[in-house]
Amino acid sequence: MEFLLLTKSTTFLIGPIAEVLGWIMNGIYNMGVHNVAMCIILFTVIVNLLLLPLTIRQQKFMKINALMQPELTAIQKKYKGKQDQASLQKSQMETQAVYDKYGSSPTGGCLTTVIQLPIMFALYQVIYRIPAYITGIRELLMNVVTPVMQQSGYVEKIAELASEYNLSNYDYTEVNRMVDLFGKFTASSWDRLKEIFPALNDVITETASRYLDINTFLGGLNLTEAPGFRLSIALIIPVLAGLTQWLSVKTMNTTPQDPDAPGAGTMRTMNIIMPLMSAFFCITFPIGIGIYWVASSAVRIVMQLGINQYMKKIDVDDLVKTNIEKKNKKRAKKGLPPVNADATVKSINRAAEAAERRKKMEEERAKKPTTNSTDYYKQKRENMGTIASRARMVQDYNEKKNKKK
Repeated sequence: MEFLLLTKSTTFLIGPIAEVLGWIMNGIYNMGVHNVAMCIILFTVIVNLLLLPLTIRQQKFMKINALMQPELTAIQKKYKGKQDQASLQKSQMETQAVYDKYGSSPTGGCLTTVIQLPIMFALYQVIYRIPAYITGIRELLMNVVTPVMQQSGYVEKIAELASEYNLSNYDYTEVNRMVDLFGKFTASSWDRLKEIFPALNDVITETASRYLDINTFLGGLNLTEAPGFRLSIALIIPVLAGLTQWLSVKTMNTTPQDPDAPGAGTMRTMNIIMPLMSAFFCITFPIGIGIYWVASSAVRIVMQLGINQYMKKIDVDDLVKTNIEKKNKKRAKKGLPPVNADATVKSINRAAEAAERRKKMEEERAKKPTTNSTDYYKQKRENMGTIASRARMVQDYNEKKNKKK
């Protein structure tokens, strides 16, 4: 599978971001941290600190969203089941008025997530492809790659080893493909390589020892291996991944949520499923990915605790005021007038009241008995011959005559 290769990513947008993050990882290694697990942990801390402004922005949106949610829920309940054009239009107008009132927007939280997504994907690329981004590890593997590629018929000899890592269909006359393969080797794979190339026993033994030491964590966990569905000490990684993911969600969701709010049920379900998914993925992925997952969740927990204290000190009214000012500045650049949520709400209410009055008038007219024009004039002609009708005509004439005077 191509996405599992250790050569540098060339994916649009992801590749350049991974290149920048790779410089960070390489810098950590060159500073003397010659253990991949520790590099991953420090790397995760640094990247999360770089993403801190985006995280705080997202938390501010969530705080305002919690304030808006009762009003948004009330609007949805008000127009629930109404699919006519007028109701849909009023629902959209009232919803937008709420967002204007708090200086927010429906896509406010999504924007931060969209920005973070390519960074997260790039992070995985760097972790998956360590030898491609850490020059010291690549140079170490090259100590074996170069002499092996000088051996006669080496491609056929390593074909079986390559098949174990789903990398057998690649051209191993390319140096990068050889680095890909050796970068995945476990202790048993290195032993088999020595059996295949006995003349290179010394260089393979020395390189394997150094490489395994660099990729070992907690005294025996090989970062290139997956814990798998078997009882072993390696299962501590997926367990920690699920636990830290659950704690991370708990520390983030400190604001009470309306159980009737749209999507509340889905969010509760996801809060349960995501930790379980984290544990499952870390069972099937190499331990190095699991360490990144655990470290990332642990760093987010610590950062979130600090952010929660920071958010408690922020006055929500000041936050709303700042948001409105920012929104009006953006509208001014586009030549638009500043938002006036109160005026919008009043306009909506007046329109709603007028619609309600029209509705009542139509209902009252519907209740009155109706007669057709033929019956009306027939009735009038019949009444013209009565004494009462003639007396009424004389009275109307006298009233008009008196008004002229």
